[in-house]
Amino acid sequence: MNTVHAPVLQVLDTKHNSLTEILEVLAKDGGVIVHNMLSPQVVANLLNELAPQSETSQVGPKSDNENVNHFWGQQTKRFTRLAQRSQTFADEVLVHPILTGVADELLKPSCASYWMNTGQMMIVMPGGAPQYLHRDSDDWPAMCSPTAPPCQISCMFALSDFTAENGATRVVPGSHVWDDFSRQATDAEITQAVMPAGSGMIYLGKTMHSAGANKTENEARFGMHLSYVLGWLTPEEAGCLGVTEDRAKT
Repeated sequence: MNTVHAPVLQVLDTKHNSLTEILEVLAKDGGVIVHNMLSPQVVANLLNELAPQSETSQVGPKSDNENVNHFWGQQTKRFTRLAQRSQTFADEVLVHPILTGVADELLKPSCASYWMNTGQMMIVMPGGAPQYLHRDSDDWPAMCSPTAPPCQISCMFALSDFTAENGATRVVPGSHVWDDFSRQATDAEITQAVMPAGSGMIYLGKTMHSAGANKTENEARFGMHLSYVLGWLTPEEAGCLGVTEDRAKT
């Protein structure tokens, strides 16, 4: 009788692993957990600087379209303009050397330059349902096929511990190289990016993923998404309009 092993995301560490090793795992699995991407002080600064918006933002998109509500999360707080709201984001996260290293390797072959797709807080509150699995490259349908070159790379930073219970990101390792992008993942193909605060889960635009369910009673999951996209594609967020002239100069 054959034993079926549950999929796992490989775990690397900025203290011990190189960019080359990160790229090797990304090519094989479509996603990788990297510990110690942000120091405890940087995490604390981000949470402090973003606290005013985190505390006042309302859950859910409040749309008339139930599919939209489900995708964005009826118990999830989301907001952008992170470079305007947090100097630490602008200084320590927006041009994180590991992410720019990945983007240089994977995106630069198809563009002269790349730019931020979006920087977004994603706070899954207690009771939040799991998001449906999707590929971020679906935003640009012509670029979301088995044969298209990479058009986006992303990182979900854990600003709090990500656990199976509080909504750690669900991922389908290897889904970026499927021959058929229309097929759905089975439960046996899905894993979760369980990781401590300060870690990041780097993944490709073609990799299936989603927010997990927050099954806790009083524990919010603080995630911060940052993604880069080919410079000739329209990004999800108009980042250059989201900062003041004074902040842009810093």
